[in-house]
Amino acid sequence: MRGMILSVMALGLMAGSSEAEGCFGAGTPLFHCTLQEGAKTLDACLQGDVATYRFGPATGAADLLLAQPVGQVDMRPWSGVGRWLSEAAVFTNDGYAYRVSYAVDRLSDTPEVTGTVQVLRGDAPLAELPCDPGSVTVADLYPLYEAKEAAGQCWSREAQDWTGC
Repeated sequence: MRGMILSVMALGLMAGSSEAEGCFGAGTPLFHCTLQEGAKTLDACLQGDVATYRFGPATGAADLLLAQPVGQVDMRPWSGVGRWLSEAAVFTNDGYAYRVSYAVDRLSDTPEVTGTVQVLRGDAPLAELPCDPGSVTVADLYPLYEAKEAAGQCWSREAQDWTGC
């Protein structure tokens, strides 16, 4: 079921995307949206065994660019149940966490993918920036899930955490 939902989402999301938005070279896009009425873009990509996070203007230098081995990026996969399909990836830097997430109502006749980035210091939320309505053009963290498995991590549904395989 997840594969079918993501396939339908991918067809709709990628229709407006002519390139691997926000990725460098042959990277795999995981997430892309605009924020603040198009003034900023948010991208998460997979480059082999490295995940990247980019936040900033669509052109020019990023306000923040992070590159981390997939084993250091926390990823919360969809549970496989419930009305909402949602996933999140968390990038960390110097005591701050940047939680990129998306959600889609699986039962809606006209599903719209929404996205956000939450900025935390430790466990304390500092900011939550929603993606502009209709701007999420890439939303599929499953390649990150597969990369984490290839790096020797396995998702434990019981513990709701990554463990060694």
